[in-house]
Amino acid sequence: MASTTTIEVENERLRAELAERDARIAALREIIASLEGKQAALESSLINYANELELLKRRLFGPRSERTGTHEMQMLLGDVLVEDQHLQKALDDLAKSEPTDAESPPSPPPAADAASPPPPPPAADAANPPPEAPAPPSSNAPASGDETKPDRPKPKGRRDLSVSKLPKVVVEFTDPELAKKGRLIGWDESRQLIRDPGGFKVLVKKTAKYELPATGGGTTVLGVATPRTLFPRTLLHTSVFAWLAVEKFALGVPHHRLEKYLECEGEPLDRGTMCRAMEDLGNTLGATVVHAMFENARTHCSVLSTDATGASIQPGSRDGGPKQPCKKGHFFTIVADTDHVLFHYVERHTSDAVAELFKGFTGYLQSDASSVYDILERGPPDPNDATVTLVGCWAHCRRYFFDAAVCKYASGVEGLKRIREIYRADMAHAHLPPIDRKRKRLESVMPLVDDFFAWVGRAARENHGRNLGTKALGYARNQEEELRRVFLDGRLPLDNTRSERALRTIVVGRKAWMFYGSDVHAQAAAAIFSILASCRLHKLEPWKYLDELLRLLPHWPAHRYIELAPKNWAATRARLDPTELTGPLGIFFVPPPL
Repeated sequence: MASTTTIEVENERLRAELAERDARIAALREIIASLEGKQAALESSLINYANELELLKRRLFGPRSERTGTHEMQMLLGDVLVEDQHLQKALDDLAKSEPTDAESPPSPPPAADAASPPPPPPAADAANPPPEAPAPPSSNAPASGDETKPDRPKPKGRRDLSVSKLPKVVVEFTDPELAKKGRLIGWDESRQLIRDPGGFKVLVKKTAKYELPATGGGTTVLGVATPRTLFPRTLLHTSVFAWLAVEKFALGVPHHRLEKYLECEGEPLDRGTMCRAMEDLGNTLGATVVHAMFENARTHCSVLSTDATGASIQPGSRDGGPKQPCKKGHFFTIVADTDHVLFHYVERHTSDAVAELFKGFTGYLQSDASSVYDILERGPPDPNDATVTLVGCWAHCRRYFFDAAVCKYASGVEGLKRIREIYRADMAHAHLPPIDRKRKRLESVMPLVDDFFAWVGRAARENHGRNLGTKALGYARNQEEELRRVFLDGRLPLDNTRSERALRTIVVGRKAWMFYGSDVHAQAAAAIFSILASCRLHKLEPWKYLDELLRLLPHWPAHRYIELAPKNWAATRARLDPTELTGPLGIFFVPPPL
């Protein structure tokens, strides 16, 4: 009986030990699973960091931009000979380090005698006086490292162009009717800085003054009425406004360089005057011609391509304090069919800004996959308004596969090859009219797109984890519906790169002058960018167009500003009197609307 009790006690002890051991094993397994999860996460992070390093190395040492002509096999064969190169370098270093029989190692130089004292300095005498100690800086001297800034001359009022050495262009305004009634007693003169293809000149505007008999007896003096101008009482002629706009916003030359150039030309012009002139020009164009171009794009164009980029804006000084750091604004570009290239500045890149920008548009909008455009497809608050059809961009899709191919992911290389075939098949129909192009696309390009998305589905099931390869596959799967919409209309291109190309002007300016003075300056710059880009689209010489437009604009009716847009300028200019356009000043006869 006692042995049975002993056995039961022993069994109970063993069961307790087994349960404790099982609990320790379970705890260890949990720790192992946790460590394995951490190891997998660290390995994934390490792979992602290696991919980022590979992309940064390519952007630093490789081509500046994505090359569509790069063959996919070049991505995989880039590191094949790296080991051979390292081995060859090691052999060359070994061969250089082995001395030959004819050579002997060089003897070391004799050591310096530490016990020998250094030679004493020469004694000072009358012929060799000791160096004087530097005198302490005076209170009026500038501190070390500071530079004295020259005092800028104080402004002395309006510049007197009568003393300028530039060539003169004289324009006289007389009135034959007043000459018959009275006599010419003198001239009122005013001067402006003018620019023509030969360089800068001084425009002298002479207005005749006549002495006429008054009705109650005596005499009175009357002057001739002068033509209306867009910027009255300004130092600069409209041709200089046009030249400054082209130099800065088309060629990317900042105002401080233009200031040095004009100083060499013999008629200096400070950058503050240039900034104010460009602000006036941009605000005037934005309220007239550019506004009409926007309204025409929203109501008459069917396909809009859009993109956005950031820009630094100087916010100004705090209340009673120093200036604040630059804030970030955003420029939108809109390519409207083949009619207009438009730019618009917004303070924030939000859905509300997008909804306001495209309010009233009901066609196709091709853009990247940014979520700010989703509000257009979901619809505005008013259910009676039609929505916008968002179209995807195959270039953005290809870009993800390109990054994956750089980091040697097989899915990236395969995706590049398939997208390249889609582009090649679509390029064969680029010259066709929209109806025929849509039909040919459905016959030859659509099967390639179906095969591409079928492969994306298979590859997404086979590839797991978070890396550049799965990121490219995920983008293609999420954007499949938008990417397929390029087949809805023959006017839709495969990608949105035409709006990206238009944004290069903003990027060049971002490097040239770094920031815009304020939100108002950025809005004015957007209007000037719109005019210059549309001139380039329609192959107009921008300086000549702007000069003629600014002289014609004060005489043109407001409800017909769209006739002055670069798209319609050739037809509008053909209906004007050529003699009215040749002179620097004059009165224009506005033809009736078509």
